[in-house]
Amino acid sequence: MSTKMAIKQTINYNSDSEYFAGFLQHIIDISELDAYVSIGKNNLTLMLDDSDLEALERFSQNTQKYLPHSIFLGDIDTQSVDDIVQKKTLKSKSYKISLCPQCLNNLTNPSSQSYLDDSIVCDHYSNEDTLKIEDNHTYSANYSEGDAVLVVDSSKINKLFLVTEDEIKALLSIEKPTIKVTIKDEELKNITGKNFINIKSPSSMKATLSALNAKESGLEYLFFKEEESFKVSTIQNQILIIKDTLNISNILDELHQDRVKNRFLNIAKEAGISRAIGVNLSVDNGITFLATDKGETSTVLRLGFFILGDVLKSMKNDAKKQKLLENFQKAYPDIIKEFEENPEYTLFESLSVILQLNGRSYQSVSDKSLEFHGNGGLTIDTFFKEDGFDYMSFLGSVMSFKLAGAEDHYIAYSIFEALGDMSISVMNQLKDKHKISNFIMMGSMFENSVLHSRIMSKFSQSNPYFSKAFALDD
Repeated sequence: MSTKMAIKQTINYNSDSEYFAGFLQHIIDISELDAYVSIGKNNLTLMLDDSDLEALERFSQNTQKYLPHSIFLGDIDTQSVDDIVQKKTLKSKSYKISLCPQCLNNLTNPSSQSYLDDSIVCDHYSNEDTLKIEDNHTYSANYSEGDAVLVVDSSKINKLFLVTEDEIKALLSIEKPTIKVTIKDEELKNITGKNFINIKSPSSMKATLSALNAKESGLEYLFFKEEESFKVSTIQNQILIIKDTLNISNILDELHQDRVKNRFLNIAKEAGISRAIGVNLSVDNGITFLATDKGETSTVLRLGFFILGDVLKSMKNDAKKQKLLENFQKAYPDIIKEFEENPEYTLFESLSVILQLNGRSYQSVSDKSLEFHGNGGLTIDTFFKEDGFDYMSFLGSVMSFKLAGAEDHYIAYSIFEALGDMSISVMNQLKDKHKISNFIMMGSMFENSVLHSRIMSKFSQSNPYFSKAFALDD
């Protein structure tokens, strides 16, 4: 029976995906409650008939048992309203999400008819078509360079890693994202040779069964080479979606033929702004600054791509930098030798060499920067010339601090602070030039907490916008 009194819950939900609403619909159905859930812009509305107390209690209990957490979930506002609840049914599309709590219970409970049944496919989010998620990963007890960690037992997370509550909630959410964390366990540090590593919880049937077998064998983790990922970073109570190859986050509308500009415009639309300045700090696509105004979107500044051979040639033709190279070669001949043998190295590959890191990548430099826990970095040169960014001065500055005996993790930390300061300086100049005061942050480099914190501390009054629903990079 319907009634004029109802409970209305408005749930902030930073995604246009339907699966969370679908889980609520399924719980409504199995609770036999007069209720409905509807999807709005950045929110869900849940209407519950409050006249059937037994059905409400069933709904509450089933929510506790079966409703998963989602990284897109925000605040919930609950109120009593004078309204009639017209029961409706919502159907969700299928998504590449993990097994839900009900599926996991059926799979792992020895008394279940579906115990260890690897054919289980989740149909508990009111999805019309079930989706069998293919998993081509190989899960192994042996580590190979570049592997991520599969968390076998969630109760061991705090034993193995230094993690925040927000990181644990994200890790165990229905989306099962990959996150980078600090390794706490000394044995794991020795095995991997790392202080930081990407981890995730099982998100497929194959991963779940591999984890169960490993746990029964007394293993606390497995390793795998991640191919497809939904990668997030949890920094200062913000969840940033760094990369999404699973299409769980919002799908970009086609607003521009250029990929970077298209992402920029989609995030501006999400933020509800038509005039904006943006920065894209991307590992793969380089560093660019953008502006959109009156329907026109343009790249207003591009740092240009770094080629080590060209930078070294410029340094040899500059009197001061040539002297620096000579002194550096005397102190670190192996570094200069590797430079000369690899003239095609990118910026972060080159920085990895100077800092004498194990890997040759952005991630190597980023991980090293996280080892420094002090305040205030070195002043790395971030100058611009008429033809673009002065990579010669930037690289020379790093080499000078290395020669002066600065610790590698301190230099790495300073590099990311410098990139943040340079971005803030350019955006302030563009603000004055274009008379635009809305700022959008994009790019995979924002996974680095040093860079993100620098932007948030030095640029906070300008309210830089990070997307809540879109990945920050391709």
